[in-house]
Amino acid sequence: MPAEQVTLDNLQARNQELSNKVDKEQANNRLLGELVDHSLANVFAADRSFRLLAINRTAQETFKRLRGFVPKVGDYIPQFLSRQPDIKSQLDPVWPRVMAGEAFVENIALGGPHALRHYELRYNPLLDAQQQIQGGYLFAYDITERVAEQERLREIENALRQSQKMEAVGQLTGGISHDFNNLLGSILAALEVACERQAEHRYPEATRLLAIARQDSQRAAALVKRLLAFSRQQTLIPQTTDVHQLVAGMHDLIKSSLHEGIHFVDQTQAGQWLIAIDPPQLESALLNLCINARDAMPLGGKLCISCANASLDQAQASVLDLLPGDYLQVWVSDNGIGMAAEVAQRALEPFYTTKPLGQGSGLGLSIAYGFVRQSGGQMQITSEPGQGTRVDLYLPKDSDAVVAPLALPQPAADKFPNRPRLIMLVEDQANMRLVIEDVLQGHGHDVRTFSDGRSALDAVQAGLRPELLVTDIGLPGGIDGRQLAAALPSDVAVLFITGYTADQVGVAPSRLCSVLCKPFDLTSLDQHVEKLLANLHSSK
Repeated sequence: MPAEQVTLDNLQARNQELSNKVDKEQANNRLLGELVDHSLANVFAADRSFRLLAINRTAQETFKRLRGFVPKVGDYIPQFLSRQPDIKSQLDPVWPRVMAGEAFVENIALGGPHALRHYELRYNPLLDAQQQIQGGYLFAYDITERVAEQERLREIENALRQSQKMEAVGQLTGGISHDFNNLLGSILAALEVACERQAEHRYPEATRLLAIARQDSQRAAALVKRLLAFSRQQTLIPQTTDVHQLVAGMHDLIKSSLHEGIHFVDQTQAGQWLIAIDPPQLESALLNLCINARDAMPLGGKLCISCANASLDQAQASVLDLLPGDYLQVWVSDNGIGMAAEVAQRALEPFYTTKPLGQGSGLGLSIAYGFVRQSGGQMQITSEPGQGTRVDLYLPKDSDAVVAPLALPQPAADKFPNRPRLIMLVEDQANMRLVIEDVLQGHGHDVRTFSDGRSALDAVQAGLRPELLVTDIGLPGGIDGRQLAAALPSDVAVLFITGYTADQVGVAPSRLCSVLCKPFDLTSLDQHVEKLLANLHSSK
């Protein structure tokens, strides 16, 4: 066969091979184009002058559906976005990063409050064969449903946490009512006998009995405050916390949740490391652990809360799935019935419970575990059947905490009873109003009393100008304490007295404004009044 024929055949075969390869490449490019065109992502490509080089069908349909127009290849991006101020404001900070050739991922929200859409932007530079930036391409994914689902999960988590907290409050009800009945019985009996002794002119005995009634009243007030603080719904707010002090403040709550056969021992110690944690949530976790321990000791036993400083090295921290460092180790232990290994392994699972139907949600340990992990710590359960249970919490040391210096004795505030002050007192509880009025008049003040907000406001509008307003916040008459205070001149001092806790009243204390929570002793009332009047005097 002639050489030229072989060469021709080779060229034809090579040409066919190249043609087939081109056809495959074109088919591949068409397939890729179809895939990109029908992708869930909104795809854009632009040159360095911000002219559209490509836009897929999904992006065109999105713009048409939500914006009423369709961008086309060749359009100048800043021009058509100038009519879309919400998109422009979100993308303005992005342009410098685009021009610099940066690859990045950014989440943005577009649209009005009733039609808000969330997008995940994935941007990459468009490079030529010499790796020079010629523009960029963007994949924008609509993640609105994902964001909504995450928000729903957060709401469910908060609802479960609050549900478990309220379940614990329900567990406390029996013990709380028992304690209150005892305290009220003691108060009523002491007052009754004190009245008899006073009628018999046996004044020292009457004084002693009144002191007993006062002491039990203070115990009841402290119990209410602890219960309110525990049951209040709130977001996680980490604060520098001394666990020894926190547990000491929980004694009444814990003892009220136990039955008489259980001996509670607080073995926490003062002076150990402080932690940064949400105190009410830690109280909730510890109280639920105590309730679990109670249920594990139906015939009685011993419950202990202890803590110790723990410095974990790499090996110790790895076992606990923690970072090496300093932790406060807090543990709750009991000598109850314990748990089998398979039960202990599942104890942290949501809704897992060994209690009979209706006697537990199975959420206590799982929510406590989630809270501890969210706070950078770890929970560990050690238990054996018949040997009791110990639950350890490892909570990170607050390295930034500064121990407050000991407070130095302060000189007593100057009193200003040198001249009578005009004080407006607004309180709907008649007995409380009479007592406060008597105390203020005893200091020489001129007191004008009102039982509702409307009559007090009428007096102000008629020309009454007190120097100090002492008022409850919740008042009958359609005018509350805040509205009454707002109707007075700004140089009038205000003392709010309320049955709510300080963080529920929505009042910011200042030099001429203070909050006193009920129940309060008369010494506290005197101190607040004197301080406000002193500040009023110094500002004039």
